[in-house]
Amino acid sequence: MQFSKVVAFAFLAGSSLVLGSAVPEKRVFTNNGVTFRGEVNGHAFEETGTVQEVWATLKARHPDIEFDAAAVAEHKEKRDKALPPLCIPVAGQNWNFAEASAIDDGIKYLKGLKATLSIAGHTCNRISCSWNSAIHWCNDNKGEISADSGYLASFAQDLQNHCQHCISSGHAFYCVVGGQEFEDDAHYNVIVRDASC
Repeated sequence: MQFSKVVAFAFLAGSSLVLGSAVPEKRVFTNNGVTFRGEVNGHAFEETGTVQEVWATLKARHPDIEFDAAAVAEHKEKRDKALPPLCIPVAGQNWNFAEASAIDDGIKYLKGLKATLSIAGHTCNRISCSWNSAIHWCNDNKGEISADSGYLASFAQDLQNHCQHCISSGHAFYCVVGGQEFEDDAHYNVIVRDASC
């Protein structure tokens, strides 16, 4: 019997709903986006949204700019990540998996845009969202904080490396990912999960 990727995704997503129920804390996720500040091809910008929305705005304003994903270098900044990350099912959360390929795209955009992101205190906002798959950045501090887009992308990459599940069905191969990783020094975390977008 062959399983479609929808059936396989539903199976994996359902497992998170059954197993993740020990911790009562719930996070409120918003679609407000975060503020991106930087410069691309000599054009300074300050935009709010997800990385995909910011890129679309910049491209409409400056059609000459190009995004060269192949030229993206690894971000070398080291802080205090709490590894390994928590993988879905995360206790107390009813998160479902995201499509791994959509998260890969979000990682490339975040690394390629090379921006500084700012987020208000005690909020969780999407920094990337496509194909119903999101990267969220959550600020556990009272006040606003900032971080480099490449460094935030490295959290999503850690989740890809530690929390990815792949399913093979006939000739199809489908991967999903989900979880949460903490930055202990700066008191924030990055979550990869499903979302409506």
